[in-house]
Amino acid sequence: MNPFEYLIDKVRDRGRTLHFVTRPNKLGFDVPESLYLVFKEIFMSDVYNINSLVGILPDDPLVIDIGANAGFFDILLLSKIKNAQIYAYEPMASNVDRMRSVASSNFKFGESVIIKPFAVTGTPCEMLRIYAQDTDKNQVVASSVEGFNADNVKELLIPAVSLSEIMEKMPKLSIDLLKMDCEGSEYDIIFNTPAELIQRIETMLIEVHNIDEQRNIETVSRYLGTLGYDTVSVPINGFCYAMEAYKRK
Repeated sequence: MNPFEYLIDKVRDRGRTLHFVTRPNKLGFDVPESLYLVFKEIFMSDVYNINSLVGILPDDPLVIDIGANAGFFDILLLSKIKNAQIYAYEPMASNVDRMRSVASSNFKFGESVIIKPFAVTGTPCEMLRIYAQDTDKNQVVASSVEGFNADNVKELLIPAVSLSEIMEKMPKLSIDLLKMDCEGSEYDIIFNTPAELIQRIETMLIEVHNIDEQRNIETVSRYLGTLGYDTVSVPINGFCYAMEAYKRK
């Protein structure tokens, strides 16, 4: 994939849908204007530190992706590790449709990524209230936290599944990687999933949003430390951090 095409086309013809093909494992996908920033964050800013991540994962990692959005992280991971098995959870219909479009045009993505159109929680519930933008375009800031983003003016009830329920159905006891980008729901998931289940996860990549005195990067890091993880965090913006959590050996 050539990131310079993104820069050139963004300046020359802002608004058009861009098309990219990854390497070394080839996966083709489109990037509409509504997802430019998500693309930049994952493929150019490299918030998930992909080469270091690939270096610690096995050749056939079992991955849970909570807040998969349009599947860009899953595309990036499969471009590096072709035998990854990914369970991708995404509550917003427009994002799910885009992932399914990628699957329909890329056999490997369709084979390796199991798309689950659900919100994920820590406390089990059948439906979760989501606050989202009032648009048919791809959603990037939809959240279960009221007031999380001023653009989230539309309320939706979305089918939900807990992380506990997800892990009970996994084909292996140990989860190689949990990636979370769920706009504030990380707190419910982390704090309300039984500790013994969290401890079955080897590595976590979590986008952590500072919300208040109880929900912030320090509380998450401290809690995961008590469960046996070492954490490293890098700021993405003024209230959001990319956290890496590694289970101590």
